[in-house]
Amino acid sequence: MQDYLRTMVRISLFVLLFAGAADVTVAQKQSYTQGYYQFPIRPGLANSLAGGLGDLRSNHFHAGLDIRTEQREGLPVYAAAEGYVYKVAVQRSGYGNVIFLRHPNGQTTVYGHLLKFSEPLATYVREEQYKKQTFEIDLFPEAGKYMFRKGEVIALSGNTGGSAGPHLHFEVRDSKDNYLNPLYFGFKEIRDVTPPKFVNLAVRPLDINGRVNGQFDRKVYAPVKQKDGSYRLPYPVSATGIIGFDLVAHDQMTGTGFRYGLQCIEIRMDGREVFSYNMEIFPNTSTRDYNNLIDYETEQKTGQRFLKCYVPDGNNFNLYKTDAYKGKLNITDTLSHEVRIRISDSFENFSELIFTIKGEAQNPPLPVFPAEVNPEWVQTEVQENTLIVKAKYYRSLEPSATYYVQGKEQNKAPDFYAGESAVFLTDLREHRPDSVKIGTSTVKTFLRSQVLPGIASSFKEAKWSVDFKNTSLFDTLFLTGQQNFNALTINNRGTALNDYISVTFTPEKAPEMKERTQVYRYLNGDYRFLGGKWDGDMIRFDTRELGTFVIQADTVPPRARLVEHSKKRIRGYIWDPMSGINHFKALVNGEWVLLNYDFKKGYIWSEKLDENQPFEGELVLEVTDRAGNSTILRTELVDPVVIPKKKIRKRKR
Repeated sequence: MQDYLRTMVRISLFVLLFAGAADVTVAQKQSYTQGYYQFPIRPGLANSLAGGLGDLRSNHFHAGLDIRTEQREGLPVYAAAEGYVYKVAVQRSGYGNVIFLRHPNGQTTVYGHLLKFSEPLATYVREEQYKKQTFEIDLFPEAGKYMFRKGEVIALSGNTGGSAGPHLHFEVRDSKDNYLNPLYFGFKEIRDVTPPKFVNLAVRPLDINGRVNGQFDRKVYAPVKQKDGSYRLPYPVSATGIIGFDLVAHDQMTGTGFRYGLQCIEIRMDGREVFSYNMEIFPNTSTRDYNNLIDYETEQKTGQRFLKCYVPDGNNFNLYKTDAYKGKLNITDTLSHEVRIRISDSFENFSELIFTIKGEAQNPPLPVFPAEVNPEWVQTEVQENTLIVKAKYYRSLEPSATYYVQGKEQNKAPDFYAGESAVFLTDLREHRPDSVKIGTSTVKTFLRSQVLPGIASSFKEAKWSVDFKNTSLFDTLFLTGQQNFNALTINNRGTALNDYISVTFTPEKAPEMKERTQVYRYLNGDYRFLGGKWDGDMIRFDTRELGTFVIQADTVPPRARLVEHSKKRIRGYIWDPMSGINHFKALVNGEWVLLNYDFKKGYIWSEKLDENQPFEGELVLEVTDRAGNSTILRTELVDPVVIPKKKIRKRKR
């Protein structure tokens, strides 16, 4: 047996080295061996999914399958193929309790949100937690130390980490840690004959000369399903210039009410393919690029996730096949063009949306309205590379705009009218106005700088500054910034970042308790802790989101409540309403004790190194929040009180 295990490890390592040098895309198209993997939950029986590869989640594509476990924990989880434990981890969020199994074919399977590990792996993890005195832990055992045969139980399913309910998260990764679609490996436990569904289609202009229905604005349509199963748009579409599609659609699976991501999107105009998207493989290291592939601004405002059906600037994913316009449409005539959008799932079920785009005149005549600007109705916003100024008009004069660029004036007529507003467009790559005057109203744009992607750079104002890494941006950022007392607004929350930026900020009034005062991001009436470090009256913090940042103090210590402190076990709840729990620890007679933590419920419970040894003496529980406030509970451990169950006497009839 030992010779077999050693041989398997050598083969596995050889395959890893060989596969690492191969082209990822070509290698993986040859590696969907049917029958190599067995289903990890209830193999051989009908199963269903709560999620699939490519589902649109918060800040990321879903990386694998969420396999349903009958809404309960404790189901046996089986090794999908023979392999050794490459990594095992315990996380308070994310995957929770997770196992990474590496196989002789060079691939890795991942099993997340587990309740318990099988022995002897469970003992190894617990001993390492005690050795390092930590609940959260990442471990990389020696290759071949913990081996599992195909079909051997490796754990029990659970609900640990960031899961929203009991299930098993299951992934297949290649030798370069790219996510693969597990459904391509031919699991017979999953059946699906239900086609995907169209929900919303947005048509948007993608350059300053683009128009949709005569406007420089996105237009959203709700496709209507026809009797033949195809979809149509309820209203006509007209456009000119460079435009693109954003799509809300989801897969459906037979026998479930869940929504899943799409496997494939294909777009044809006048019979010619202009765009295709295939969620077959994507890199683990580029997960955050997801924010650049959806309409991030709409997602931040409404929660709806529109997938861009064109290749956006700054894209690093190899998910697309496009034409010279990278999936964007260039409408240059006044003819009618047939568009077909076909969406399909991993089982090749598909649906199709068919509609017509009518080309508009390139420069339609502007209406002449007697107008005077209402100073309360001048608004500015930035989309792509364009500054949009809207002004509501009435009565006597045609509106015109005066732009101020570094002290110089530039006059401009409206580009078009939208309802009761005159709309002015400016290409920010040509100049960046610091203010705009329309009628008697002057508004500041707060445009500060043009920041380019791929280049480390800095911007500094009197009381705030921003440092960009070369990986911070997806695309060119037209930086806006405004300070208001102890708050700082940088652009808006609808601008996606690829990586962290560093911000320094000097508030108008220095806080009294700097050690408890840090930065929070304001979002929809809620404050999310970011932290920060003070240097005199200036605080520095890092963020991967833009928007409004507020400095405020947290002086309230976290809360802790014990529900059991016996010689057998310790159980309780910890929570902090403002900055959140940072760390916690329990000591029994000065000796560290492992406390497991379910952050969703705030529940903690002990796990002994030796279950046969009772807890003796004093328990000290210390809980610290992220602002540095601490709560300490001290109590003596007592024998557990057993309350006998009352017998319920049955009534005689």
